[in-house]
Amino acid sequence: MTLENQIAGALAGMVMGDAMGVPGELWPREKVRERFGFIDTFLDGPEDNIVACYFKAGHYTDDSAQAFVILEALLKAGTVPPVKTLADDLLAWVESVNGFEINLLGPSSKASLLAHSKGEDYTVYTKEALTNGAGMRIAPVGCLVPWNDTEKLAETVARVSLVTHGTDVAIGGAAMIAQAVASGIGGRTWDEAIEDVLKMWDIARAKGETTWAASIGERFKLALSVMKDFENPDDFSLWVYQMLGTGTMTSESVTAALAIAFYCRNTYDAAIMCANLGGDTDTIGAMACAICGAFEGFEALGDERTTFLETTNNIDFRALARRIVSARETFTL
Repeated sequence: MTLENQIAGALAGMVMGDAMGVPGELWPREKVRERFGFIDTFLDGPEDNIVACYFKAGHYTDDSAQAFVILEALLKAGTVPPVKTLADDLLAWVESVNGFEINLLGPSSKASLLAHSKGEDYTVYTKEALTNGAGMRIAPVGCLVPWNDTEKLAETVARVSLVTHGTDVAIGGAAMIAQAVASGIGGRTWDEAIEDVLKMWDIARAKGETTWAASIGERFKLALSVMKDFENPDDFSLWVYQMLGTGTMTSESVTAALAIAFYCRNTYDAAIMCANLGGDTDTIGAMACAICGAFEGFEALGDERTTFLETTNNIDFRALARRIVSARETFTL
């Protein structure tokens, strides 16, 4: 597979998991099942889901939207731009979609970006941010920085994240997602990628404000230790929901995304599992499927689904991947 194909796969996977997870976002698992039965395609967000009601079938949410804002900023600068630049870019996107008024953002991102907009001290919020806003938008960093440039990858994640999230768990968790994507793009095996991801947790979390959050590294190890016991994917999905948790905390959602990606090892299978999971389905889907897409490559994701996503969201995954391939050669810190 070419580098372009794998990067396009990661981006398309991110959007696929994000869009597939829209209908039941932040609903309990039981409510998702009662309303939809079993989700295996793109659906409109229901009117009575206060966070998903703004999205039609196949549309990506704030997860992918922020990822593309960050990616464009990185490509334009050839490095990680200053925090103010990232904040201004994110605020411009928020304002373009009326994001503050419709409560589109997570609590940490909303608080910190509002502080940025008012010229206030945003670090009051970032140094306590335990939610998954950093992880949900980080996949493009894994596309841009090679898997084996560990320090550069960790530092890029940290600098990108600091605009809204500055804690050990937020930075460490986001870096694990970025590393998994980078390892897939770099031709590592799934088993080798496990080693890469666990190594990254220890490196990257040291770059954030120390918190009491649970160790994502240890929680991921727990998931890896039980995967072989689940032949039925829905049984594993239930275990993830009950034992790892699928809420908006980084320690839950990033661990869930890693567990699902390394269990399914297939983008569409992971998207379906995340959509029916319950909890923060779109965010977990975006992270898990970006990882799977990086390993599988764009061509394996299915022409019908990727064409639908490109048409619906006015995006060309392969063209964007070509820009990233060119930028990888000159991207610096």
